[in-house]
Amino acid sequence: MDRIRRLLIPGVALASAGAIVLWRHWPMRGAPPAGPSSVTVLDDRQTVPEFKAEGTQGALTRASLLGHWTMLFFGYTHCPDVCPTTLATMAEVVRGLDAARRPQVLFVSVDPERDTAALLAAYMPKFDSAFIGARGRDEDLAALRAHLGVMVERRPADANGQYGVDHTAAMFLIDPKARLKAAFGWPHDPARVRADYLRLTR
Repeated sequence: MDRIRRLLIPGVALASAGAIVLWRHWPMRGAPPAGPSSVTVLDDRQTVPEFKAEGTQGALTRASLLGHWTMLFFGYTHCPDVCPTTLATMAEVVRGLDAARRPQVLFVSVDPERDTAALLAAYMPKFDSAFIGARGRDEDLAALRAHLGVMVERRPADANGQYGVDHTAAMFLIDPKARLKAAFGWPHDPARVRADYLRLTR
């Protein structure tokens, strides 16, 4: 797990397949780094820890990850750029796959105060009706976020009560035994993500 932690600490860049992967997202503080998406294979032998979340298709726990591949991404509905772009990318990725090869796509909110169940239920079908949105208390998701190396920092609200949330922008590929297989760094190119996903899930 030490190797995973080093790869996923926000703000740290690493060389992978000839590209630089940035694991930190700083919304509205400048443009995301240019270049193709990049995948880092991790092959964690440990299952992810137990967690609890309220999903748009029912309650979610570690058991919800068993028996199929899952592409997991942390974000929030008020995100102005990376989050909707990533979900749109995943919608394009899964449209190019046979139904039997499609992963479960899970979007976990880092802003549960604003991301109500009703808002997530309205937001997810804008990208794909099968995509799952989830929200949960920080304490119920803390172990999962720590295991994956996901960092979250909510900024102070402005005079209108609006605020941004800095968060790790990687997508995580979870295998059918609920183990971390790989992480995809920003920016995410649909063709590259699809090709890497098919290669890793053979």
